Amino acid sequence: MGPRTLLDALTDLAVVVGADGHVTDLGAAARAFLGDRIPRDPHLRDLLEVVDPAFRAALGEAVTAALAQSGQWRGSVGLVDPTGATVPHHVTIRRDPDGGLVLLARDTTDQRAREIAENDSRAKDELIARLGHELRTPLNAMLGFAQLLELEPLTPDLHDDVERIITGGRHMQALIDDVLDLARLRAGRGDINKGPVNVLDIVQGVVELVEPLAAQRSIRRVIDPAVPLIADADRRRLWQVLLNLVGNALKYGREGGSVRVGIVPITGSRIRIEVEDDGAGLSPRAIDRLFRPFERLGAEHSGIEGSGLGLALSHALVTAMGGVLTVASRYGVGSVFAIVLDAVDMRFEDPDSDDDGFGDHLSGSGYHEAGYGRAGYGDAGHGRAHYAENGHERAGRSQSGYGQSGYGEAGNERARRDGAVEGAYGGRPAGVSGGGNGAAGRRAAPGGLRVVHVSGDPAVRAAVAGMLAESLAADPVTVPRAALAVDAVRRARPAFILLDHDLPDATASELLAQLAADPTAAAIPAFVLTEDTDPHERAILRRAGAVDILALPLEPASLVAAATALTAAVTAHR
Repeated sequence: MGPRTLLDALTDLAVVVGADGHVTDLGAAARAFLGDRIPRDPHLRDLLEVVDPAFRAALGEAVTAALAQSGQWRGSVGLVDPTGATVPHHVTIRRDPDGGLVLLARDTTDQRAREIAENDSRAKDELIARLGHELRTPLNAMLGFAQLLELEPLTPDLHDDVERIITGGRHMQALIDDVLDLARLRAGRGDINKGPVNVLDIVQGVVELVEPLAAQRSIRRVIDPAVPLIADADRRRLWQVLLNLVGNALKYGREGGSVRVGIVPITGSRIRIEVEDDGAGLSPRAIDRLFRPFERLGAEHSGIEGSGLGLALSHALVTAMGGVLTVASRYGVGSVFAIVLDAVDMRFEDPDSDDDGFGDHLSGSGYHEAGYGRAGYGDAGHGRAHYAENGHERAGRSQSGYGQSGYGEAGNERARRDGAVEGAYGGRPAGVSGGGNGAAGRRAAPGGLRVVHVSGDPAVRAAVAGMLAESLAADPVTVPRAALAVDAVRRARPAFILLDHDLPDATASELLAQLAADPTAAAIPAFVLTEDTDPHERAILRRAGAVDILALPLEPASLVAAATALTAAVTAHR
């Protein structure tokens, strides 16, 4: 590809000026922008004709000074387009070794519009947050006095009036909470505390909570399949989102119909939670408007109460948890809402601990006693009262193909290879010496090994898991973020650890330090997967504790060679 082709491929305006000041070359975008407004053999001074007059005087002085000092100038300049309109451009001027100049100008109209929109959005969110805080004080006072009145000997009519005040106040309180929640999440200040969460436990609790509405509309509930998969999520927030989705399905579904909640593993070590109804469905135009707060898509005329915040808030919460909320809908048939979250592999118990700390809050009783179950969450104002009066509207879904990505991934369950796991790690790994303590006594040869892989990218997790199974007949234990890695290693007792160089919550060096500080994990070799070929960075990773650096995309030969080298090292030290 020659210089002419390279210049023409640029979307920026590109101009090359010789040492004598004459323009020697123009890119295609520059030729189209300049048109016939400059001579056929233009000089540098001719280019000033397309600079807005307001910029010309200051531009010449600033560019001359900068080129003399550093050989480069950058700044914002208004350029006049062929229609006569002034368009903002970011301009870079560099002096080349021969004394000429290279000029590049990028249209920043979209960037400025985006910045203005973002500033307006932040200002609006700040206003809503301030307004919400200001409303809370008088509202709390109103509710307090109404509750005191409720204790007085009143006539039945007055007692009913007080009950209406309290019910309306609680509804407004819940609405303010949702508005403030949404504003905080959109500003990146949401209160999200992620950890291993038993999804089935939450689904069962939500389905039980909405039982009165389901019975009222004769809607059958199905949880399918009823398996206790573990998600990396905030349990209180996941409860809130599922309560909204299931509530919507019951409110807008067909009377006498059914609502299905599916919990299925999908590729990339993720969990898909589906809420399917057989209601009226949604048109493509309606789906495009679903994420907008206070958008009810005409439901405000249906007699069904709501605020239009339910799914807008749910979408923000799922995104803040690192997940995705989607919808597949067919008008007149029904809709499937799906939450996709990272999974946590909890198949193994920590051999060094009688109580690993997960049993209580992942089983029913402990989870509810922690304040996130049916009673705890309801008492916080998001239970039956909130569900009955506050909207769980259709307000925020991105479209995926109904019956394709809407359903298809549900069947893509990742093989667990439990048989291979038990064979290789049934008490002591096959083919490994009985000597040694901790991880060293649990390493296995290729063909029967367990490997922990830490990666925030589902696609990388899926690819590496498949390669581990196919190349080494290994059992992969995938971990979505660094904070869960040490616990996963303690539980799985892997032959070795693979960790991505770029992790969502830590650097590879930081995670290597955490692994080295744990008595069990420190004895297990760790490899870093990276696309970075910088020798200095690789040296830093080795000093941090990496046994070796494997290049991405990972090749089967590299993986087999690393495992074989480890096996040889273990054998040599027997």
